[in-house]
Amino acid sequence: MKLITRLFLVFCFLLCSAFGDEKSSFEKFVLKSGELHLGRAVQPGNYFDTVGQKSAVLGRENGQSEIWIYPYKVLHNFQLYFLIEDENEIVEGKDVARWIDVYPHQTIIRYVHSSFQVEEIFFAPLRDAGVVILLSVESVKPLSVVASFTPDLKPMWPAGLGGQYSYWDNQKKYFVISEGTRRNVALVGSPVGERFSSGPAHALPEGDMKIRIRAEPEASKRTFFPIFVSASHSGRRLADDVYSRLGKDLEKLYLEKFHHTDRLLNEHLSVQTPNSLLNQAFQWAKVSVDEAFVCNPQLGCGLVAGYGLSGRSERPGFAWYFGGDTFFNSWAINSYGDFNVTRQGLALIRKNQREDGKIMHELSQGAGFIPWFEDYPYGFYHADTSPYYIVSLYDYLSWSGDMIFIRNSWDSLKKAYQYMLTTDTDGDGLMENSVAGLAALELGAFLKNTKSDIYLAALSTEAHRAFAELALLMKEESLSRKARKTYDKALRALRDRFWIENEKRYAHAITTENKPLNEKTAWPFMPLFFKHLSQERADHVLDLFASSEMSTDWGVRSLSPESSYYDPQNYNYGTVWPFLTGYTCLAEYNYGRSLSGYSHLMSLAHNTFIDALGNCPELFSGEFFTPLETSVPHQAFSSSPVVTCLVRGLFGLRGSVLKREIEFRPSLPGNWDRAEVRNFRLGNDVFHFNVQRSEGRFAVQVEPQAREIYRLHLSPSLGFGTRVKSVKVNGEDTEFSLEENKGEVRCVFSLDLRGKTNIEIATEMSILLDLSPHLPRIGDQTTGLKIIRVLYENDQLRILVEGLGGREYTMDMITTRTVASADEAEVESTEDSGKKIKISFDGQKEVYSRKEIII
Repeated sequence: MKLITRLFLVFCFLLCSAFGDEKSSFEKFVLKSGELHLGRAVQPGNYFDTVGQKSAVLGRENGQSEIWIYPYKVLHNFQLYFLIEDENEIVEGKDVARWIDVYPHQTIIRYVHSSFQVEEIFFAPLRDAGVVILLSVESVKPLSVVASFTPDLKPMWPAGLGGQYSYWDNQKKYFVISEGTRRNVALVGSPVGERFSSGPAHALPEGDMKIRIRAEPEASKRTFFPIFVSASHSGRRLADDVYSRLGKDLEKLYLEKFHHTDRLLNEHLSVQTPNSLLNQAFQWAKVSVDEAFVCNPQLGCGLVAGYGLSGRSERPGFAWYFGGDTFFNSWAINSYGDFNVTRQGLALIRKNQREDGKIMHELSQGAGFIPWFEDYPYGFYHADTSPYYIVSLYDYLSWSGDMIFIRNSWDSLKKAYQYMLTTDTDGDGLMENSVAGLAALELGAFLKNTKSDIYLAALSTEAHRAFAELALLMKEESLSRKARKTYDKALRALRDRFWIENEKRYAHAITTENKPLNEKTAWPFMPLFFKHLSQERADHVLDLFASSEMSTDWGVRSLSPESSYYDPQNYNYGTVWPFLTGYTCLAEYNYGRSLSGYSHLMSLAHNTFIDALGNCPELFSGEFFTPLETSVPHQAFSSSPVVTCLVRGLFGLRGSVLKREIEFRPSLPGNWDRAEVRNFRLGNDVFHFNVQRSEGRFAVQVEPQAREIYRLHLSPSLGFGTRVKSVKVNGEDTEFSLEENKGEVRCVFSLDLRGKTNIEIATEMSILLDLSPHLPRIGDQTTGLKIIRVLYENDQLRILVEGLGGREYTMDMITTRTVASADEAEVESTEDSGKKIKISFDGQKEVYSRKEIII
């Protein structure tokens, strides 16, 4: 096949050498780099993308790619060939793709040969239905670049078109791809190119289409050679308008995309911590989630779930609208303050609500061509979306203060709530999967007898509380009282019906026989995320989550390996989802488990850099650190927890515009001496936080840029056994109280933010712990130290840990206290009040065992 391809290209080269040399030129402009950049030697099979709000390039690092302009897959198998004209040599781009640079606004693949270097610059304009590929050529000899691709013009799954055809417009220098009605049109070409393939005018060609671009050594130093792609579902004229704009406004569109991402990075919430990997992962997570915002010409704008290659299908990963993903990701978007995106995402979901109030699960971007909700079963088959909707609108209101949107959504919210009530047949306040549909799981043995899974139960419980608050704001006091009463009832059922007393843990579900489904899964994180459970019971659940049984070095398994149903490659029964790890991490911070919370946060951050650069995969094997072969490589709900867990977890930042309140509950890792949060947004108000920590001192500076006075509730973690000597606000003594959880001390007080505020907490005798993140390499199995629980009482520090037999681990302890003794560990003093705790595990090699360290 390669030989045939090469012979054909040689034939085309000789045939076209007699054609004219008429060209346009596109003067080179300066490519923007910005602050965020990842680069590496090309890994040919690894995924990359560059996406806009109406289009996407999805490809592999060897340069082979497909192009989508919503709702169409315009083409696939796009790749470059290089013809060295003086030698009649043909070089396949995939064979000389050497380096990839990934930026938020562009992706660049560098092709290197002994006689040329070509950079292929991909960018999808922010708001235009097109794609731009710029070629920057440096060559010692005349060079022709041939862009080859297979045409499609197929709408997204499961829609379809028939009668596609194509032809070359020699005046416009582009291929026209259309179908019988001529409404659906795509254009692929180059103003500096020429046709380099043949084909019928009444159908799509059997082979690939090709465009040739000639580059002379001197001229190419000054010019870009562009390839433009556009599409329209309203005929050729609109597609041609976009195509023309791509050329006419090339630099303007490029800069628009750059400035959009620059604002996202610098004007929305940003962090600076001593951990540079975490800082960078946070910025990339914002980009990855922002790229989920998509505008479809037939359906409107909203949030899709993720991106991946479609291959021979028309399913580009999960690049269509999902209710649950929108809600989960909106919490990250609210956290970094882009309320306009959240509002539009929620509005799209609201628009597609079912008549009985149920909220949609998914909406394909091909739905404009077919009766999606009427003829296909996928639109409403999830139960969790309806309570998620209510909870998410309340979260949006808290952060944005947008009562107008809530008023406009009130009828929809009431319908969703009434639908929820119809799915509770036994009157315990909990929605039932057996009536409403799927929630935690989508397949497998557990579904058969599930009445209510704990994920749905917790969501519906929280939805009662959120709806009661919303009804109160809407001055429907009677409705609010009823919802509050139902919440109290549901909370009792959630706490007690799922609890397995003899095993001290929560069941995955209640069966149709009203018995606990006795399997250890990750899903009990949901009531912990909402703080529904008592500290005592939460401790038992979190001990399990932190253990080697459930926690790998890259996240939390969905199911314990002790289960007979466990399969490390099974979507629901053993894989590691960053989505689940994120919820677990937030639960850990909620209940004072900052050491395991930070470990899980760092596993999420690390995932940003191991596969598709800047993006996190959908799911991993439960046994080896590698994404599943079927995993979507750019999954927004895998990146968004990096934001949510850092902002709402580690920093403990939340707020309410309507109440004019901010909660700041930071849990800094023991070795951090500083942290900064800038552009924390509540509505139109902005706040900056700067934290400094040193021996005997914890200082916070808050700089508000707000029109109203906010009440700040501050409760930083000060370590174990810490004594607080004083708290001063702008130099004045302030009353405070202490909150203790297993010996971890928080200093609790509140104040009004009337301007720049300096807070100083004087401490003594603190004990800080720090475990350096264990970041695995691809293919590794779990080997890291697991910290199960820490307790300080009676001048003893007790640390329950797990490790592999035959290994030694080290963690840091920062304290001025003298260590009198240490059981099951060695403690060595270092400089600056530091100490190293060395922990060795005997027993069977490479098998985890547990021990308690007493210092």
